[in-house]
Amino acid sequence: MQVKPEQVLSQLNTKVPPAIWVAGDETLLVQESCDEIRKFAQEQGFTEREVYTIQGSFDWNILLESSNSLSLFAEKKIIDLRLNSAKLDDKGKKALHTYLEDPSPDNLLLISSPKIEKAATNTKWFKQIDALAYVVVIWPITSQNLASWVRQRLKGHGLAANEHAVDILCQRTEGNLLATAQEIDKLSILSDDKELDAQMVARAVADSARFNVFTLIDTALGGNTARALNILYHLKAESEDPLKILNFICRELRSLCKMALLIENGQSINAAMQSERVWKNKMGPISTALNNHSLAQLQAFLSDASLIDQSVKGLNKLNTWDELSRLILELSRNQLTLSA
Repeated sequence: MQVKPEQVLSQLNTKVPPAIWVAGDETLLVQESCDEIRKFAQEQGFTEREVYTIQGSFDWNILLESSNSLSLFAEKKIIDLRLNSAKLDDKGKKALHTYLEDPSPDNLLLISSPKIEKAATNTKWFKQIDALAYVVVIWPITSQNLASWVRQRLKGHGLAANEHAVDILCQRTEGNLLATAQEIDKLSILSDDKELDAQMVARAVADSARFNVFTLIDTALGGNTARALNILYHLKAESEDPLKILNFICRELRSLCKMALLIENGQSINAAMQSERVWKNKMGPISTALNNHSLAQLQAFLSDASLIDQSVKGLNKLNTWDELSRLILELSRNQLTLSA
């Protein structure tokens, strides 16, 4: 059954289902919801954890073998299944159904994915899952609701801010929830006062790093190859986490793919950007990127990003920073002109 994110813990206190599926396009909110579920499960004795990232030709038999195998220490375990897409092939659908036909009470299957399309929720295979599992749908925070979300986040850190201060925080982080959360974390450390004013927030948030990930992405999307590569070089020198950079790039690429599909279906670039709620100060680089890259090219970039993700995790021998440089180079080039 579908469960609201804020109701997950109360539902789990009533009943722990064999599987929980957390779905949404807000990476931070999906991650935090999964963290909350994992913490609860660990408190209930699910102290072992196996993580599987589903992409490409994943062998779904691994899931069934894991569900049937006994823990080395006879402990309950979480099977953490991370989907790059909520659209499963026939093998994946069959594996989930097989798992749920006879789930072990010593296992909790935790699935996380991008949002599940409405059409998919009406299919027979999904309704079978919905009947046995909790489905937690994470809705995006709209620009109208962002200020309220920021205030709630500040409150969780024992902070409060006036309206002007909240507006500055929203504008400077451009609606990026992960960036906003990081700035609030920083404010909770740096601020001696519990009441934040506009000047205090502006001083703390303004250009916290001369070369940051958001500048890198906007510069690459805007087509400035030399500056984008220079920013990436400085991020590497500052020991920035390459996975963090990659996650932000993938977030933008997924959004660009959605807009590129709308454009292929006849919408204008402006209409596509409005549909994706692109912030005004990001419309320039986003528009440039949509003019420079086709949907197929953007999807190819996501495939490249998947290989980089594997390199970070030691699953291939590629040099992570070299591959990031190549991705930034390709992303900042005018591919449509080059391929003409």
